[in-house]
Amino acid sequence: MGVVYEVVDLKTRRRRALKVMLPSIIQNEEMRERFKLEATITADIVSEHLVETFDAGVDPETGAPFLTMELLQGDDLATLLHDRGRFAPAEVVALLWQVARALDKTHAAGIVHRDLKPENLFVTRRDDGSPRVKVLDFGIAKIVAQSEAADRQTRNLGTPPYMSPEQITGDGTIGPRSDLYALGHIAYALLVGHPYWMDESKTSETVYAFLMTMMQGAKEPPTQRAKRYGVTLPEAFDAWFAQATDIVPSVRFERASEEIAALAAALGLSHPSPLEAEGHRPQALAPAAAIASDKPSSKAGVAAVVALLALLLGASLVFLFARRPAQEETHTTNAAPAASPNAAPPEPLPSPQAPPVTVEMVPVAVTATAAPTAPAAGASASPRGKPLSKPARKPSVYDQLKTL
Repeated sequence: MGVVYEVVDLKTRRRRALKVMLPSIIQNEEMRERFKLEATITADIVSEHLVETFDAGVDPETGAPFLTMELLQGDDLATLLHDRGRFAPAEVVALLWQVARALDKTHAAGIVHRDLKPENLFVTRRDDGSPRVKVLDFGIAKIVAQSEAADRQTRNLGTPPYMSPEQITGDGTIGPRSDLYALGHIAYALLVGHPYWMDESKTSETVYAFLMTMMQGAKEPPTQRAKRYGVTLPEAFDAWFAQATDIVPSVRFERASEEIAALAAALGLSHPSPLEAEGHRPQALAPAAAIASDKPSSKAGVAAVVALLALLLGASLVFLFARRPAQEETHTTNAAPAASPNAAPPEPLPSPQAPPVTVEMVPVAVTATAAPTAPAAGASASPRGKPLSKPARKPSVYDQLKTL
């Protein structure tokens, strides 16, 4: 739908990602609406896992719509998966937990992504080196409609290998659980190194036959299929995957965070706390009340006795000091001078406050000059300057589906 360039804002000198609609589809009204939707659909949602859009408009010379977004440094999960082969279970849980946090917010706002896949999950790095996932491409997102008339107009958009059955049929039941279906298949792909439906894509003669197989749901347990790729998964993963990718939406998990928490349990891991997942201060620096154990301890009784003794000792000292002769205070070297009986009480010192900050919001017009070579790495450009083309070969059914 578009091409992404790395550009420089000539006024602020900040580097940004400039996404421009392809000339071949500029005249397509539906595609223009999708492009426009991407600029505004998540505007009211605050999350570090969503790409920030700074500007949007139409170039007056070419008539091409454009988006100016934050420039991401890193790789998408599809590229990382190709380079590494597969991810460790702890990494999968940590990465998908961040995706789940973003989905919880978009789903609560009535927004369904509809095209979740490793290519649309981009991994950057925070200042401390920890990974941060950004969810890309809300261009075909759906705003969940309440009316039946609007539901009947639902389109079956998405990338087939990760599309839920209701997206394939376009039966109008597409909702947040359609994204959770894709999240289940993404988890399998990251753990094993290949999508669940890879085998079927090699044996199906046509795309239609492949889609019909997907409509029936996963028949072979994922743990058994993973063994053929040399990967051993816990037996509990089968039950998790069956619920996450059930062909009936109501059987699936209700929320993305619930799904990934259950994934962690199925893999025998403790699911990450919100603070750790969002990159905030470590748990050791959290208030004591926030990390106190809920389980009763034999040390609690001892602590209570010690606290009671300290309280009694403190009360005794206060009583003794209160009975000391008043004239003894006059011999104290640092005693304050007696105040006049008619003097006004001293004014309390003001509490320290931060100096006021004035922020001036200035609209910034972005002027970009694109190089005549291939697009630079940006929000969804080819990472690390890799060529966009591949050696000529007969495309598999799976490759055909990825380009639909």
